Amino acid sequence: MRLRAARSRVPLTIAGAAVLAGAVAFAGATGSGKTPATPAYSIPAEKVREGESVPVGKTGRSADLTFTVIGFSEGMTEVMGTHAAMGSKGTFTRIRVLAVNTGRDIQVFDTWKQRLVTTDGRVHSPDVNATMIKRQPERLSVGSFMRAEFDVWFDVPHGAKVKAVRLYGSPPVGAVRDPAPAEIPLP
Repeated sequence: MRLRAARSRVPLTIAGAAVLAGAVAFAGATGSGKTPATPAYSIPAEKVREGESVPVGKTGRSADLTFTVIGFSEGMTEVMGTHAAMGSKGTFTRIRVLAVNTGRDIQVFDTWKQRLVTTDGRVHSPDVNATMIKRQPERLSVGSFMRAEFDVWFDVPHGAKVKAVRLYGSPPVGAVRDPAPAEIPLP
């Protein structure tokens, strides 16, 4: 059976008419022929912890790890865990980090390589005791296309103002030296 297209003398088959109708319907449903947006995962939101701010747009990349600072706390004078409590020498700064591996191989996040920069130009290493008391990772393997969220703890001198955090990924396969850090301005 053959149909004739409206205002045209070109014969159409039933299958051809169905394809044409589907294309017109799809174009109308997607907004004038644009393809629909790529779907995204729906990640449950977490409540902000007491005294923590939620920075926006604080993202950087080192090798195949993309880092986003999602929480920031400073001025804490003690940490308490399930097995110990400890006072700071100065004040504790806690940085909540989301690390996403965009590469095809495992990236290793090494807590002890990370650095906090204060406005006086000094560079501070993570605090070992706070990290252990709060049971945060010393080293974390972040698999290919995996994301991980954790805290990095620093003990900075009284009165020091935080300027940035330097976060380091691990060298990708074939690299001959360590990657440049992602320097993310804070707060």
